[in-house]
Amino acid sequence: MKPLTDSQKRERELAIQRAATRVLAAKGFEALTMEEVAREAGVAKGTLFLYYKGKEELVQAVFSAMAEAFGAELRGLAASGGAPEDLLDRTILALLLHFDRKRDITGYSGGLPLAGPRREALRELFAGNMQAIAGILRLCAEGGLLDLEDPLFAASALFGLCRGSNSYARAAGRKLPVDERARRIKGIFLNGMRKIQ
Repeated sequence: MKPLTDSQKRERELAIQRAATRVLAAKGFEALTMEEVAREAGVAKGTLFLYYKGKEELVQAVFSAMAEAFGAELRGLAASGGAPEDLLDRTILALLLHFDRKRDITGYSGGLPLAGPRREALRELFAGNMQAIAGILRLCAEGGLLDLEDPLFAASALFGLCRGSNSYARAAGRKLPVDERARRIKGIFLNGMRKIQ
């Protein structure tokens, strides 16, 4: 059998990550096994260990890939320019769609055992994404839409509002359309909850 090319190795690694994502979404971190991921990916269990030392490293790779892709999307938003309110709208929508696409696995990110060689790299990706959101909010402030005391704190608040809208759907059993969730989040973010007198 011919050895795999670098391109084929990368494609196999991506297939393994996609399989791990499906297993993680269906069963959660604790129930995920390397055997099940191998079966889902259509490879021998030993093949997984050519790419990852264990399930923690595999799951961290899944979250790293997700964070890298989302970071690229955020940087693209920041570079796209536009009116501040439109930029905020597009950022909120991007956050909501990110959480919707990864709804079944994003809830696990706070409870993952972040250990091993990829831990710091993953934390840096998450922090970089938060900095990217803060950068977008700075652009909105420079355009006169926001008054920012602490852009990173504001980014964390916006992130939390968007992520929390998934919790609302789960807890209340309500499936609001994404544009309605975006409208409500923007209102809370810009105006708060205080009754205007």
